[in-house]
Amino acid sequence: MSGSANPSLPLGNGMASHRHRLGARGVLELVGIYAALVLVLLETIYPLLWVLFGSLKTKQEMLSNIWGPPSSLVFQNYVDAWRIAGMGSRIVSSVFVTGSALIILVAVATPCAYALARLRFPGRGLVLAVAVAAMLVPPQVMAIPLFMVARDLGLINNRLGIAFVYAATSLPLSVFILRSFFVTLPADLEDAARVDGASRLAILIHIMLPLIRPGVALILIFGFIEIWNDFFLAFLLLRDPSVQTIPLGLVSFFQQYDSLWTLYFAALTITTLPVIVVFIAMQRQFIAGLTAGAVKG
Repeated sequence: MSGSANPSLPLGNGMASHRHRLGARGVLELVGIYAALVLVLLETIYPLLWVLFGSLKTKQEMLSNIWGPPSSLVFQNYVDAWRIAGMGSRIVSSVFVTGSALIILVAVATPCAYALARLRFPGRGLVLAVAVAAMLVPPQVMAIPLFMVARDLGLINNRLGIAFVYAATSLPLSVFILRSFFVTLPADLEDAARVDGASRLAILIHIMLPLIRPGVALILIFGFIEIWNDFFLAFLLLRDPSVQTIPLGLVSFFQQYDSLWTLYFAALTITTLPVIVVFIAMQRQFIAGLTAGAVKG
């Protein structure tokens, strides 16, 4: 009995040491994962904190203490930044342009993506290829022809006109994203609706559109960030200060012989807050859209 029990001792000790090694390796992997997450978090949060710190410093402290928090809070920077950049009228213009562009974008991109995903027509592959290729063309390449077309159509200094331009620049990516969501939906839903007498438009609005809400949220967030922060197209098409958007007002803080960095950071903080609020409000839909796109393809 004792002879049969002794050979099992090294085996038991080996299994215990193997479990111990696995446990130590798992702890090291967990520590590495959390260390990487903390590093990414610092890289994401600290630039925002740095801008916030800079917006609350005096000009002298900004030069002597660039990276640290302010010794005293100077809220007057926000008042001066609001006045110098004319933030009131520019916020109204940005809200109008961004909201109009997003409404146009969703109204146009949704039926286009649905047609490319569900309808069979000659040249469908070519249309999709052109949409994908259009994502590779930066707006700067089309600056001169875009300005000439906008001038001929009377879109210069026209907030609704530039909203159409923004919607057009965001259209290829939006169509590509929404098409991937439409493709994943089962065709049986449409067949059942057609049997009940529903039209294509009714199927799109009442059946398909509620099922792709994560995709719509995805293009809304992408479009909002791109349009709200855009400087190039706004500088190209909005020459009248009364209709200019927020990014154009930020250049007011860079003068010929001086740069008002504290006021610039205060204006940046005001500009960034709506983006953060929109992302927090649509965070769940945004993550669902990314997850659906990653899993379903």
